[in-house]
Amino acid sequence: MKRTAWILKLTLTLALLSACASAPPDLPKSETRPPEKFVAQDILQNLSSVQDVGIAGVRWWEGFNDPVLNQLVNTSIDNNFQIAAAAARVKEARALLEFSEAGDSLLVELDAEVSGQKSDRNNSTSSNNARDERRNLLGLGFTLPLDLAGRVEQEVRAAAANLLAEQAGLRAQIIATSTAVAQEYLSLRGNQKQLAMLKESVELQEKTLAIVQARFESGLSPELDVRRAETSVENLRASIAPLQRALQDSRHRLATLSGQFPGAYEQLLRPEGNLPEYRLGIPVSVPFQVIQARPDVQLAQARFSQAAAEVGVAQADFYPSIELMANIQIGSTVINSNPATSLLIGSLAAALNQVVYDGGARNARLNAALARAEGALAEYEQVLRVVTQEVENALTAIDASTSRQTALGKAVVSSKRSFEQADALYQLGLISFLDVVDAQRVYANAEQALATEQTNYATLIAGLFRALGVQS
Repeated sequence: MKRTAWILKLTLTLALLSACASAPPDLPKSETRPPEKFVAQDILQNLSSVQDVGIAGVRWWEGFNDPVLNQLVNTSIDNNFQIAAAAARVKEARALLEFSEAGDSLLVELDAEVSGQKSDRNNSTSSNNARDERRNLLGLGFTLPLDLAGRVEQEVRAAAANLLAEQAGLRAQIIATSTAVAQEYLSLRGNQKQLAMLKESVELQEKTLAIVQARFESGLSPELDVRRAETSVENLRASIAPLQRALQDSRHRLATLSGQFPGAYEQLLRPEGNLPEYRLGIPVSVPFQVIQARPDVQLAQARFSQAAAEVGVAQADFYPSIELMANIQIGSTVINSNPATSLLIGSLAAALNQVVYDGGARNARLNAALARAEGALAEYEQVLRVVTQEVENALTAIDASTSRQTALGKAVVSSKRSFEQADALYQLGLISFLDVVDAQRVYANAEQALATEQTNYATLIAGLFRALGVQS
């Protein structure tokens, strides 16, 4: 009883000492307060009110009302291998958390033995005093480590933070993949539109070339006009191959994003399709709401929490560890021919472990953990600023694209009319062919520029949803 009382007293004393000393060192804290609204908040407000058919939800790509786009995004979310890898990391983190929660709190060892020990003892004074002893024992042992410094608790916190980080990483990968698919698909449709317009321009200039050749053969135009017309046609034709290559690259990338090999979407995506127009309103958000929604912010928060918990783990190494050990043996003993006697033997002990000298290793580990926590906080602070910057940039780019489309639309109308007038005047012999070629070139460039900007606007809308942190 005295030994047991001493062990319990020692245990309680160490627990009290550790409770007083195990508080982690002061960690850096963030005092950042996000702005109340974006600088371009009015642009976001306008994007929310331009359409009265509804506001986009988490499946924001459905606002383009394109069945092929919906199919591609849904397939990529189901089959993309980067998403699958992120999901596997979540499973791993969850298993590690379960392992940390289980810990090594109780170790039970069972030692069963039918020993059949026999002891013969002879008394020299009399042979009748011979002693024959047989003993059979079954042993059951318990070992209970006591987490006096809170190490296991900190390990559980670190594992829980790691799980949150991996879950945020999975959400970030889903957003990145869905946005990449949408933007690549929109670029493909835009390039298809530009390619069709380019082929129309080539056909138009080929007709012009035929007219010039006919006038040259009739002696009404110089050979110089013919050569200029041929040059203009071939320059336009040379622009076809890069667009065809871009279309092929887009089909390959969409297949890869969807977990397929290049070539899987040739039949689906080779036929020409229209560039879809986004027809829903954009959800209005303020910086604080975006910061809460963005998975990269949640990832940075979780990484800091994990680093802070690892500081506690490193600090726990400075305190002693203790294990309570108990052992019970049950059996029987037989002496000579006497009836068997039952035995119950119990023991309780404690093992105290404390590092006396480690050459500064524990201090180094603690300092390294503090440095990691400081770095994690700095990364978190940076993410907050990058998040708001991405939204601001996306909004101003959309606004600029809207203005540019308006101007380019007017330029297309004006240049088309100019070309038609120049063509009519040339056939009447009132202007040179150089004027016709120039008017035709300006018209073709204006059309291409407008198509490019319309494609850019559609991809900017998809990018805005990524910046706002809207996810499936």
